[in-house]
Amino acid sequence: MPIWSKFSGGLRALLDRRKAEQEMDEELGAFLNASAERKMQAGMSASEAHRAARVDMGSIESVKEEIRCAGWESTVEALWTDVRYSVRILAKAPLFASVVVLTLALGIGANTAIFSLMNSLLLKTLPVEKPEELMEVSDSWRMGSGPGSVTNPLWEQIRDRQDVFSSVFAWGSEPFDLAKGGVTQHADGFWVSGDLFRTLGLHPAAGRLLSASDDRRGCAALAVLSYAFWRSHYAAAGSAIGGTISLDGHPFEVIGVAPAGFYGMTVDSKFDIAVPICAAEVFGGSRSRLDRYWWWLHAAGRTRTGIGMARLKSRLAALSPAIYESTVPRDTDSAFQDIYRKRMLIPAPLATGLSDLRKDYQEPLRVLLAVVGLVLMIASANIVSLQMARVAARSKEMALRQALGASRLRLMRQLIAECVLLSFTGAALGLLFARWGDRLLLTYLSGVHRQVVLDFALDARVLIFTAGAATITGLLFGVVPALRGTSASLTSTIKENHATAGGPRTRLRLWIVASQVALSLVLLVTAGLLLRSFRNLATADVGFAPDHVLLVNVNLFTAKIPPSEYTATYDRIGAQLRALPGVVSAARSMRTPLDNSEWNTAIHSDTPHPIIGDGNTAYFDFIDPDYFPTLRTPLLAGRNFNNSDSPNSQPVAVINQTLARKFFPGVNPIGHTFRAEGAARKLEPPVEVIGLAKDAKYESVRDEMFLTVFRPLAQSPLEDQSDSFELRLAMPQDALRKAIVNAVAAVNREIPIEIHTLTAQVDESMTRERILAALSAFFGGLALLLAAIGLYGTLSYLVAQRRIEFGIRMALGATSRSILALVMRNVATLLIGGIVTGIGLSLATSRLLSALLFGIDARDPGTMAMSGALIAAVSLAAGLLAARRATRVDPMVALREE
Repeated sequence: MPIWSKFSGGLRALLDRRKAEQEMDEELGAFLNASAERKMQAGMSASEAHRAARVDMGSIESVKEEIRCAGWESTVEALWTDVRYSVRILAKAPLFASVVVLTLALGIGANTAIFSLMNSLLLKTLPVEKPEELMEVSDSWRMGSGPGSVTNPLWEQIRDRQDVFSSVFAWGSEPFDLAKGGVTQHADGFWVSGDLFRTLGLHPAAGRLLSASDDRRGCAALAVLSYAFWRSHYAAAGSAIGGTISLDGHPFEVIGVAPAGFYGMTVDSKFDIAVPICAAEVFGGSRSRLDRYWWWLHAAGRTRTGIGMARLKSRLAALSPAIYESTVPRDTDSAFQDIYRKRMLIPAPLATGLSDLRKDYQEPLRVLLAVVGLVLMIASANIVSLQMARVAARSKEMALRQALGASRLRLMRQLIAECVLLSFTGAALGLLFARWGDRLLLTYLSGVHRQVVLDFALDARVLIFTAGAATITGLLFGVVPALRGTSASLTSTIKENHATAGGPRTRLRLWIVASQVALSLVLLVTAGLLLRSFRNLATADVGFAPDHVLLVNVNLFTAKIPPSEYTATYDRIGAQLRALPGVVSAARSMRTPLDNSEWNTAIHSDTPHPIIGDGNTAYFDFIDPDYFPTLRTPLLAGRNFNNSDSPNSQPVAVINQTLARKFFPGVNPIGHTFRAEGAARKLEPPVEVIGLAKDAKYESVRDEMFLTVFRPLAQSPLEDQSDSFELRLAMPQDALRKAIVNAVAAVNREIPIEIHTLTAQVDESMTRERILAALSAFFGGLALLLAAIGLYGTLSYLVAQRRIEFGIRMALGATSRSILALVMRNVATLLIGGIVTGIGLSLATSRLLSALLFGIDARDPGTMAMSGALIAAVSLAAGLLAARRATRVDPMVALREE
């Protein structure tokens, strides 16, 4: 109760000052009267008693001040007074305040932008009920290796047998096409089990959500829209509920809208339309999506109260044998079945959702946060120099206030309050910069195959980070100037001689500049390494010529074309495309380079010592004879495919150099054979190697070459329902887009078409490296600029402080060149110290960059030498500009001032 009384009394004193003062006067008056009465009872007269009581109490105003200072509200009031005084002081120096606020806005804003990205990608929990209770259940062999961690049969067994979750759910992701032929209109699909929305504690924004009764084999075609999709496509109209929407040419009834803010279970993407898993049968692909080979779903559950991770693991391990026994693919060999039965179900926390970007960007984001942190430190060092110069100009004011009774601590608090006010103002503006920067980063992260969506809504974590950065920065550039500015007495300040130089203040400013040079060099080395790494990646030989190649993807399955007509339809489309003006050549393939898809299997060669195990997995692509000429991938030996390579002829293949070196070392691979493992791990008929192609990048530009096998499309075991055409053009691709759409429509208007360039596809594979190179270059340049400004400002200030010394030297015969050399020696000393320290820091931190570099060592001497030369050149130029002021000092003016 006393604590509450103190709090409420302090709050009343802050909100109603007049009433609080009145109550204080009444209490003091009552105390005086009581004291006077006691004295009168002791024999004093009334006048003597009142006089004695006042003497005992002392000054009324002093007592009031002591009472005010005893409460917590006095601290708040003092701080508020400091803030108001700081505002008035800074308003008298608008140029200084604007420069500091803008500098801090850039520094703190950059830190907030990177941390906000980290928060959205790594830290923020899903916007669902009690996300910490959610656990994903994954197959131990598939976890983190593909688009899904369980098959539909596995999910159904988990759902029916588990006893450790209060409820379970599953989901998968796959795009839908909203258009009915022509250029595709992608919508992000969200396949969900019936209990997903209920388990997550979500409620509809309109209509109703899917339930368990909606997810049964043979279910109706129902759909739930995301809130964002509902607003963008239906203007949030209630009439959308009950209507239909076309998904890959199939009508689905819209029954509801998901709540705002829920984007799905993957934090870096969104869903537009949710449909029940059982609706796979509606699309006619139930045999693939719902069978025992299609790993496309994620399973998860909400843990029961009292069940920890250890018990959850042990219980899932106990359930695994029965679950896997019930889902063994029966048409596989016994060896594969034995391996399959030994798999385990393992749990993993799902509070922060899933993410395809986490693995690639977790380390780069940490590096970028360190980079922007260094930029903020360099900016703070500049502000320290400015603040020290400003405090030095106010030294007489500080000394006079101390002489009049102000404590040093009180003056320091006032100076620090000014700095913190500037810092928080810069942080507020930095939040706006951060929002803009995050949106810009999203455009870089997105590409032709995916649209990255992240929730950048401000939360407590981002606000605390920004406030913490502002507080630390304000103290960082406020404490040292405050200590320096309040250390001198009034006498020493009045007697101060401007001719003095080289004291502690001067040495401190020089040390600050040297540290700026060192930190800037670290950033320049980082930027140089990442830029050269990206250049190496961008100029690497990918094994094909992506320029002037247009990729046209067509989907015959969605167009409901019978499989028996696929080949004829593709031939007709190819003939139409080849006839277009400006098309040099056209090819067709199942995959295109770096298209983010893959089909691989183990192969066994006919060599005396075949490779067995993990090293015998090869990646397959099925192509037509025009593929290599169109992409300009040279054949190094053997022949290309031709029309004689038919379904009934000898199976043939062209292999790349990497596969030839591994499977056929020291021999000519032409004429040799290999056998591939089928879906049931049964060896397929022997395939003869008829050609050797140059190595080409198909999985990643960064990675080493993969073992690659090319087979003719005519011998493909798959129903080619969604293939790509590669068109090499002799004219700008924009001029041909409409002609391409019309050419495909001439064959069948229902065929969906997707068009983009091969160059864009290659560029998308280097998104991470491009972002790192661009941001590090920007921040490295900013650090270099800040260091140059800091050096120029510090030297200009020191030259001004030593103008009398320079005047005396020139009066005694010193030349302008000798004065210039005197100042530049200081610059050279700073540079040598800063560069040596910077190189040492760069070498010490180089291991942090090793995993992010391509084709260059993290301790590359050339990069360090170029970075050192660059910062030396810029710093010498800035120093020279400041030093020239020393040569223009008029000796007579300087001596008169003395």
